[in-house]
Amino acid sequence: MNSVFLFIAAVLAGIVSADMFVRAWNGFLECAACLVLLVQKKIPSQVFFSRLGRSIPLTILCFLLLILCFKVYFSVLGYGRAELEQLGYFLGAVPRTGFYLVSAGRMIDAMFKP
Repeated sequence: MNSVFLFIAAVLAGIVSADMFVRAWNGFLECAACLVLLVQKKIPSQVFFSRLGRSIPLTILCFLLLILCFKVYFSVLGYGRAELEQLGYFLGAVPRTGFYLVSAGRMIDAMFKP
């Protein structure tokens, strides 16, 4: 029963950490896209700061939650050492990351629209 719990916890940790990474990475890319659009003079500075005001807090929050997830799961709880836990983490993280990679092109293209 204990190994089933650890496997489920690992799957959930994989999903949460992959999701937080994807959201943080999208926020970072959106900041970069805003800067490119501002330098190319495709958006006014007011729109630039509005987009940054939306993406920077999300990026920081998601990176902090990602760090917290790793800290709690690996350091505080001491999980992630058994092979079954590592498999569970992999099975949780890969589908979420794969879903992101499938739709990443569309999301990045949308970031560059003024």
